[in-house]
Amino acid sequence: MNTIKMILFDIDGVITDGRKYVDGDSVELKTIALKDMDAFQLIRDAGYRIGCVTGEDTTFSRQFTNLCMLDYVRIGCKQKEEALKEIEERYHITSSEICYVGDGKYDIPVLKKVKLAVCPNDAIEEVKQVSDVVLKRKGGEGCIAEIYSLLVIMDVQKAVSVTNQYNVQSVFEKRLAEHQDVIKELLAETAYRSCVEEAVKIIIESYEKKGKLLLCGNGGSAADAQHLAAELVGRFYLERKALSAEALTVNTSILTSLANDYDYNMIFARQLEAKAVAGDVLIGITTSGTSENVMQAFQKAKEMGVKTILMTGNVSDFTPVLKYTDCVLAVPSHNTPRIQEVHILTGHIICEIIEQELANK
Repeated sequence: MNTIKMILFDIDGVITDGRKYVDGDSVELKTIALKDMDAFQLIRDAGYRIGCVTGEDTTFSRQFTNLCMLDYVRIGCKQKEEALKEIEERYHITSSEICYVGDGKYDIPVLKKVKLAVCPNDAIEEVKQVSDVVLKRKGGEGCIAEIYSLLVIMDVQKAVSVTNQYNVQSVFEKRLAEHQDVIKELLAETAYRSCVEEAVKIIIESYEKKGKLLLCGNGGSAADAQHLAAELVGRFYLERKALSAEALTVNTSILTSLANDYDYNMIFARQLEAKAVAGDVLIGITTSGTSENVMQAFQKAKEMGVKTILMTGNVSDFTPVLKYTDCVLAVPSHNTPRIQEVHILTGHIICEIIEQELANK
């Protein structure tokens, strides 16, 4: 059975919502989900080729394809089957090794030929009928990110033997190797180490002035926030006075009331307004760097004079949260589990140094 080697997608209606926004000067504007931009790198890191075939030939489509550094680009191509022939000649990849994501009538001939035909949730009905997978997300809402999740599931299924038992040795060695690669990269550079030193300095200065540390994150990052708060309030290695640290994820009544009465994106910013004062420190943990509730908390922190430390992955220089961030701890990876592993390692290092510095004061 052939496996998927390449992911192709249309732009309008897949990467964007298919709408055209025009300002007063007739400039066409479109929105792209940041999670899709992250997913491109994740897909490449997983060993797939990635490209787009679009019937549009616009300034936006050209700028988009230049920005994403795709393996294959075909712009202004209404007869999209031509692209499949070109890919086969250039990369020796057949239609039976391609996943295609499309939403409109020009995508139908390609969707009928490829191994895995996928469409957004708001694709036209004719496209849905010929697609193997109809995504949960609509166009412009993170379709490529959902495709990446689908590919991960397919990879896991391939790792299962005929007796439905995981090939433990293979998975174990692969994940350890990935972890080691990230650690080697961190050891080879000084930038991350310098950022850790800066984070320690910020937190110690706050503690010396009777400040406190607040932490926030979602999912696994919420667990990391709680873990690190526990290390400081309790002890790491040494017996010493308790240090003030609190994860903003622990009070379910506050979280659910804020999410219900205001907005989920406000759950950390509102708590910060209630609990923090100038001179305190906020650590936000988000592997993608795009968690909206973390960004709003950082924005509120900046207004209040609260120092901010961002623990994240390989983010773009244009990631919005960065303009509200005093110190960035960016793990050089797009692989979420590997980023989380380095986050907790980094957090332990920070806790150890803070404890040593403050134990006798």
